[in-house]
Amino acid sequence: MQFVDEFKAGRLWGMLTSIDLFDCNPQKIRSEKEIKKYVIELCKLIDMKRYGETFTVRFGEEERVKGYSMMQLIETSNISGHFAERTNSAYIDIFSCKYYDPVKAEQFSKKFFGAKRIESYFTVRRMPWAKEQKRMEMPNPRDWFFETLEFDRGVSLSVKGKQIYSKKSPFQNIEVYKTKAFGKMLVLDGAIQLTEKDEFAYQEMLAHPALFTHPKPERVLVIGGGDGGILREIAKHSDVKEIDLCEIDEGVVLASKKFLPFTAIGFKDKRVNVFYEDGFKFLKGRKNHYDVIIVDSTDPVGPGKTLFSSNFFNLIFDSLKESGIMVNQSEGIFFRMKFIAETAKKMKKIFPHYWYYYTMVPTYPSGTIGFGFASKKYSPFKVKNKKINGKLKYYNKKIHNAAFVLPEFAEKML
Repeated sequence: MQFVDEFKAGRLWGMLTSIDLFDCNPQKIRSEKEIKKYVIELCKLIDMKRYGETFTVRFGEEERVKGYSMMQLIETSNISGHFAERTNSAYIDIFSCKYYDPVKAEQFSKKFFGAKRIESYFTVRRMPWAKEQKRMEMPNPRDWFFETLEFDRGVSLSVKGKQIYSKKSPFQNIEVYKTKAFGKMLVLDGAIQLTEKDEFAYQEMLAHPALFTHPKPERVLVIGGGDGGILREIAKHSDVKEIDLCEIDEGVVLASKKFLPFTAIGFKDKRVNVFYEDGFKFLKGRKNHYDVIIVDSTDPVGPGKTLFSSNFFNLIFDSLKESGIMVNQSEGIFFRMKFIAETAKKMKKIFPHYWYYYTMVPTYPSGTIGFGFASKKYSPFKVKNKKINGKLKYYNKKIHNAAFVLPEFAEKML
């Protein structure tokens, strides 16, 4: 950022980040203990030395501003804030004559207080002799989406874009952004699910390896996948006669149909049947029914957590025919290798054959995402040659075979 160079050149005296947090966790902004904990952790994060203890006082005479106010002196200036209980909002100022990363402070503050929406403003204070310098343009976090899925590992992905849709369903927060680099972007509970730019790499690699491996995939079930992208890919196979989709959250489907036509086109195929149900309940009534089951789940948190359990894998096994194949979203090898190994162990106890393979998706953590391939009979290394309806942008026979070749560290754990 330009102002880093300004600091190094000695033209700046200080910087102020004003952070407005909306729809915060009500318990946290009403807790003096949590507010003080926030200050301590923030100072450690941005490398600021606290001077004395955090001072807090709770005001309550005027309902509009009722809540805690906070002040923390730091050796390079101060951190202050007010926590408005009436609106579950927080207003925080970080002023320092020592450089710190304002975006990092903004991300941390949003996550700590569980804010659903944020507005931030940066201001710089110049040295007297530098006042004639041209005013710099500073990046505004309001123009960016920050994914904090791997925040605890010290990793965050930032995408410049504008939110065009936001709704809280009974299951999760659903957001759609229009981004500069990746086109439309679907976000669930703060985690990027797909973008217009790179979604094909995920959709094609989750769907086609199983469909090209199975010699006659007439009945196919998708669990999850409410954006419609997997349906779009399955529909390219003319030998498929029945496509069922079981999605627990109708809100995802409605948002996709309105804002993501490039994936939602999958719902238009006449073979598609949509069921808004829990995956567990749906499978219990369909034993020995499907040739291929594709689990297009979110990460193993929230509604998607149960889709990685042994009980769920047993239900899938029972719902598959004697030569059936299951594939599921199974996380990436660089950040989630331990989880992948644990999931693979569960699946190997149930299915006679199991493999892990992966693809590249720039907007997923580490740029990769993997899949579990569990089969009752067929090997993915014996791919059938057949024509499909429609073009492919990522998948081909060479990619199919190469995707199952794993780095040594992953191979050893699996």
